[in-house]
Amino acid sequence: MPYEDTRYKEHHEVRLPLLKQLLGKGWNRDQIICPSPDSDDREWQVPRTPSDNSVRESGRRFAGFPVDMAIFDEPQHRGEWDHVIALVETKAPTHEEGISQLETYLGLEPNAVLGIWSNGSSISLVYKQVDLHYKVIRDAALPSPSDNILFAGDEPLTYGELRNHEEISGKGLNHLFSELLDHIVAGDSKSTRADDRLDNMCDMLLLKMDSDTNGKMARNPDEAVLEFQILATPQETAKRINACFEEYVDKYPFLFEDNTSKTIKFDDETIHAIVYRLQNINLKAAAPETLSAAFQVFRSANVKQGEGQYFTPQRIIEAAVKLTGVDYHDKVIDPACGTGGFLFESYSNLLSQATSEQKDEIRTWAHHNLYGVDLDSINVKLSRALMIGARDGSTNIVLGDSLREGKWLEFPKLAPVIGHEADGSYSVVLTNPPFGEKLKIKATDAKAAEYSICKHTSGGAASDKYADTELGLVFMERAYRLLANGGRLGIVLPETYFFSTSYRWFRTWVDERFDLLAVMNVPMEAFQGFCRAKTNFYVMRKRPVGDKPALPLPSWAETGRTWITYAPTIGINKDGKTLFKVNKDGIRTAEIDDKVLSDVEALVKGKKETETSRFVPTPDSLSLAFLGVPQYYDQTSVLEFERYVGTHFGNFSTRSLGDLVDDGIITVENGHGSPSADTRNGTIPYVKVSDLRAGMVNFNSTNMVPLSVAQRFWHGTDSGLSPWSIVTPSRASKNIGEPSVLLPGQEQAVFTKETLIMNTTDKADFDNFYLGWALDLDVVRRQWARVVFMQTNREDLGTRYREILIPIPDTREDGERVSLHYREYYQTIARSRSAYLKARASQNQ
Repeated sequence: MPYEDTRYKEHHEVRLPLLKQLLGKGWNRDQIICPSPDSDDREWQVPRTPSDNSVRESGRRFAGFPVDMAIFDEPQHRGEWDHVIALVETKAPTHEEGISQLETYLGLEPNAVLGIWSNGSSISLVYKQVDLHYKVIRDAALPSPSDNILFAGDEPLTYGELRNHEEISGKGLNHLFSELLDHIVAGDSKSTRADDRLDNMCDMLLLKMDSDTNGKMARNPDEAVLEFQILATPQETAKRINACFEEYVDKYPFLFEDNTSKTIKFDDETIHAIVYRLQNINLKAAAPETLSAAFQVFRSANVKQGEGQYFTPQRIIEAAVKLTGVDYHDKVIDPACGTGGFLFESYSNLLSQATSEQKDEIRTWAHHNLYGVDLDSINVKLSRALMIGARDGSTNIVLGDSLREGKWLEFPKLAPVIGHEADGSYSVVLTNPPFGEKLKIKATDAKAAEYSICKHTSGGAASDKYADTELGLVFMERAYRLLANGGRLGIVLPETYFFSTSYRWFRTWVDERFDLLAVMNVPMEAFQGFCRAKTNFYVMRKRPVGDKPALPLPSWAETGRTWITYAPTIGINKDGKTLFKVNKDGIRTAEIDDKVLSDVEALVKGKKETETSRFVPTPDSLSLAFLGVPQYYDQTSVLEFERYVGTHFGNFSTRSLGDLVDDGIITVENGHGSPSADTRNGTIPYVKVSDLRAGMVNFNSTNMVPLSVAQRFWHGTDSGLSPWSIVTPSRASKNIGEPSVLLPGQEQAVFTKETLIMNTTDKADFDNFYLGWALDLDVVRRQWARVVFMQTNREDLGTRYREILIPIPDTREDGERVSLHYREYYQTIARSRSAYLKARASQNQ
């Protein structure tokens, strides 16, 4: 390799000996990138500018400065930019130039905290302190992996110096807590159980937010020195943190009912590292999101990952609380409160609207009218702490099982909050319950509690018998029981409950008990960091029963009509970070792109309709319409199609695919089926949805079945397919609606059932080429987004393809004229393919 060349004097005389010394100090070769004769390493590149760092974060090529060595926190993170902890330079001729160069590089490498410079005869260390100033030690010894490299600033940290997290790193809180979890798992000697890590990490967060609160409430906040900051050594930092924690436990003992220890059970080095990473961030400003993000990251890392605890992002909570319309007259409960986001926002929203004279009354209201229940003791602790931090004094958040009544006696504080004596006492239930196919209440528990919503078959029909039922659905009945007549339920639920045949009984159950007042779209990005289930926020009103008077409707609500927002953005991007608007020049602005919140705020101010929201008639039954699916009511693509046809094809009419099928003009059939993987060892192509790309049917040589298997799926000796058929995915694909053409010679294939195969009949005044052309029009393809729903986390079309509109020519000649290029394109491909296959067959004989 080139580095063996004697021309590389500095490399051989300084860099390689320094690498050997580092290994002698205990550093692992696998956590160091350094070009050497025994490796294929290339020099690590430090971004030249912050903009280059953003480019690197996105995974693209960037301009960088080469450094002699880069050291990573753990061998498994070698090569990952967000795990660089030290940079080594041996090139600069003088000490001053070398140190200046290292300071520049450390400023550009966000997570690196140590620089090492050597000229072969002496070593200098440069530490990036927590205040981003630099501490230089000349003629130093090389550090070992166990040495502290995290140093306090020159001056104590004050509240005025705190900043929002994204201002510091540009990354989300989830990423921060993931990094902290990695550090704890890899290095902490005390906390080895996942639950203990979560509990202790949450205690650290409570201390941090208490420290931020004390700074904010000081007489001169900008100069208030904070308790939560590192000291000179890990031992000193841990001693202070534990002293603060003991004071906190004594101050709020009811938060720690199950704790016998007043000590953070991390080792000194872990406490020091956590404080170092958190101290400059104003976590108090993002308190609900901070707690939920930490809980989600740490909880998802342990065996309880399947519990379905996907905490609600703050932007969803803000819009949901405003839409539900919580006010001073309400009594509110969240029976699956998680880390308390809905309760906190209900209180904060009212407080923000109150005059100075009213604020004391709002605090009193919160103390008597905000309630929460959760089955996780750490959640309960965090929720209580969150409300205490808001200065409401609330202690109405209790530990318990909201659903399994047989366990209520195990939780002495639960009965007054959610027991039978609490039924009918709440005006608002706000919740995001755990959901998932594996999260179910058993039929025996359902029968004991007489949950009528649990009476159904596995196929989705109503039944007289109790069945195991998803928890999210059972929370609907718990909410129904807790609500007063006319009370409001605001709930996050999977969209699939409102259209899948597997949940027919649920929609009937809702019809009999609730009026659906509003549906708020929750874009997939909102929960994408933890799950891909499509959800929405639903506002329902309990239908009055008995003689008790009903509570009034929200001010914005209309009898017999449901408000729907199908806005596509909620201020969160796919990485869980803030989504900003981008101007016409492609430049990101400082304005958050949250059209959902804009629609909600417009509604509560009296504006009944926006570009992405409107009222629609409420159907007699949820089973007769797709009222719970917001995108279905977005008519933008339909109106665009009609304008386009009227402008470009004035003599053409428009018809839906369903009408054409009913009149026998076209046929639409599903594919044959899906042969099991162990039978894919034959010669007949099996076509999956992923094989339909770029308008073509692409055979995959690894998915071929024997003729006998194919004939079982064909139900005969022939596939029933014909050349020029139009094929499109119908499920589990982002390309649903995109037409592909079956070429001559491709007929003998097995197509998955998750495809639609279309053909014209003798009754049609157009052929398959015209049909493919029409389906390929942009204004037609954009219609599919309205009718492709998310069945939990997979795209699903069902029979809604029938609603797609296409232009219909006045005469066959008109159809052939406009689709001529489409015909010629595929016929040319077919001829070329045929010639190629003949030549290939001849040469392979």
